[in-house]
Amino acid sequence: ALGHCGNYTVTDEAWFDVEVRDLDGPGEDYRGRFVVALFGETCPMTSMNFAAIAKGYKRGRTNLSYKNTKVHRVVPDFLIQMGDVTIGDGTGGRSIYGDKFVDENYVISHKATGVVSMANHGKDTNGSQFFILLNKARWLDNKHVAFGKVIKGMDVVRVLGEVPADPNTAVPKRTIKIIDSGINNIGTKYELSEEQFNSEEDVMTES
Repeated sequence: ALGHCGNYTVTDEAWFDVEVRDLDGPGEDYRGRFVVALFGETCPMTSMNFAAIAKGYKRGRTNLSYKNTKVHRVVPDFLIQMGDVTIGDGTGGRSIYGDKFVDENYVISHKATGVVSMANHGKDTNGSQFFILLNKARWLDNKHVAFGKVIKGMDVVRVLGEVPADPNTAVPKRTIKIIDSGINNIGTKYELSEEQFNSEEDVMTES
């Protein structure tokens, strides 16, 4: 267990309110919230970027926010992807450090449902886009920087993962939008156990 010491120290929790338009028919919108625990001691740079954009980041002319952006990619039983804060269709994105930033490390494995990881276009091309795993996908290890885990609202993530999408492009056939996002005030840091990290359900935390 020594090798895992401190890997799953949660420094922040980011929440996302999502909406699927007309999910069960015209006017039948679905709404839900999921919460992501950020491993800010293991991945400080990546977690800081994510938390800042979740809260809404303004500096000079730069204005980055996940609010009102889309879940633009749904691959059944694999992942949902979102966070393109500049263009909105998966071709854009930007970080608080500039257009792109480096792959910080590959300490956290994509070995569990609910792992949150940075989308990229190759090495050292992280911006704001991220994905949430619907199943474990360890072949993504050493290619993508995983930095968080959904601890609440896994049922919401699963609903999003079941939204019909184009099989060729993975573009959802319903509009899925992040209608708001922010950071919980957790007070003190806490640890997730290996068992909690590997859980496919919500992780009940003390916060």
